[in-house]
This record gives sequence, structure tokens and C-alpha cells, in this order.
Amino acid sequence: MTTPTQQLANLIETEELDTLLFRGTTPETGLPRVFGGQVLGQALYSAIRTVPESRIMHSMHAYFLRPGDVTRPIIFEVDPIRDGKSFTTRRVVAKQNGKAIFNTSISFKEPEDGLEHQAEMPAVPQPDELVSDRERLQAYLDANPDVPKPPPADTLGAFDARSTGQLPFLREEPSEPVHGFWFKCRDKLDYDFPMHQAFLAYASDFRLLASAMLPHGLSYRQNGTTLQAATLDHCIWIHQPFRVDEWIYYHMEGPVAAGGRGLNFGRFYSQDGKLVASSSQEGLMRIHSKPKA
Repeated sequence: MTTPTQQLANLIETEELDTLLFRGTTPETGLPRVFGGQVLGQALYSAIRTVPESRIMHSMHAYFLRPGDVTRPIIFEVDPIRDGKSFTTRRVVAKQNGKAIFNTSISFKEPEDGLEHQAEMPAVPQPDELVSDRERLQAYLDANPDVPKPPPADTLGAFDARSTGQLPFLREEPSEPVHGFWFKCRDKLDYDFPMHQAFLAYASDFRLLASAMLPHGLSYRQNGTTLQAATLDHCIWIHQPFRVDEWIYYHMEGPVAAGGRGLNFGRFYSQDGKLVASSSQEGLMRIHSKPKA
């Protein structure tokens, strides 16, 4: 039987239609639109397949332009902008119904040694000291049977996630805009580093937008208001090698919300404390009053 990890790998590994042209699909998840992490992972993996194997992605800068239609395939057009001596640049546009829903610029580089330093990993409990988020959520729903179940971020269930604090989508009281969780694939990912990068891109969209919502006591269910939230742009930087079938801690902060938008930053640490990747994301945060009955 195909494992959830392999199902996600199959999803990310887009179909090559022609030179520089790929097609991705969306699984049946019940979500009203395509999960942003899916498009990030599929776009990245499409670009990787057009680059020499010796060059590793080090930065990805993306914009989400339109909601993705879950009933339609996504076409990824790769533009080979530059192939230099040390760097390779690719631009990817994702399209549905002839219109762009997403675009990204991705830079690849030959590995090299150089100066090194990093921000220290926060002091947090280790994953074996924590209960899985899936179990915590189920316990909450069992205790609150009238509460609707929040939509899952990991729609295929490929990751084991373990939060170090309260689950952000269940908080209803204002709190500091800082949170985090450990994650890893539930099964071994027998692929080279490019697929591990694409899996990290997929996971980088988990809960990052929630960071800037925490000071405002916003959760997925609101009393008297409707929250309109959507990712506007998203960036990823890879600093050093990692494996997503080994524990990674995702530390997130939302330092500012203004103008109907929230800005969020994330850092990925391996279990031995190495800062392996970073992320940033600006998201739409609009509050609408619900019409009175």
C-alpha cells in the first residue's frame, strides 16, 4: 500500500509534458482551493528538473496571484532565465484556465565553503516529550462535539507534527506572535535532496500566516466576524542540507500586522540545533462583520 509520504512525493513529482513544461494535479481533500504549499513544492520540483544536479536551490521568492481550482490540473511553465558559472536562475509560472495563479523566481548555486554563523535554536521540548497535534486536536474535538473541525494543512497526512505550545488554530485569546512545532515525514523518504527541499517548501506554508494573528485572538472559528486570510507572497532560503524524514523544528514569528496584512518569519532547525532553512510570508488578514440574522 502506498504510504502518505509516497503519495505526497507522487503529488510533488509533476508530469513532464514537454521541455520546460510540467503538469501537476490536486488530490481530493475537501478544501475549497489548492493548498499553497502544494504549489510551492510542485513549482520548485519542476524547476529542479531543468537544472544541473550539482546545483542546489538556495532561495525561492514566490507570489500567489489567484486561488487555485482544485478540480483543474496546474500547468507549470519554466523559464530558463540564466545559467551562469556558479548560479542558475529559473522563473516558474503556474497557470489554470490560461491565467497565472502563481509565479516564482528560484536561484540555484554550486555548493561551496565559507564563513558561518547562525541564530541559536530556541529552548523548546524535544519531540519525544510531546503529543502529536493530531491526537491533541482529536481530544479537543471529542470534548467539544459542536465545534467544526478545522481544515488540515497537511491534507495527505504525510507529516507527524508536534507543537511546543497551544495549537494556534484553537487559540481565541491574544498571545505573543511566536509559536512553533516539530515535524517530520511519517515514513522514510527515499529520494535525493531535491525532493527533501520540495517537501520542506510544502511544509513551510503550515501555520506561518497564523503567527501575525496570535496577538488578535483570531482562530478558525470566530464569533460575530469572518476572517479572510490568504497568502500573498512567500520566500524560502536553504542554508545547509537536511532530511525531512528526520525531526525539524519550525520556529515562527509575526512581528507586524498593518494595512490588512500580516508579516511572518520562520526558521527551520534540525534536531541537533543547526539552522538549515528560513522562510518569510506576507498574508492578507481582513476582518468582516457577519450579517445579522
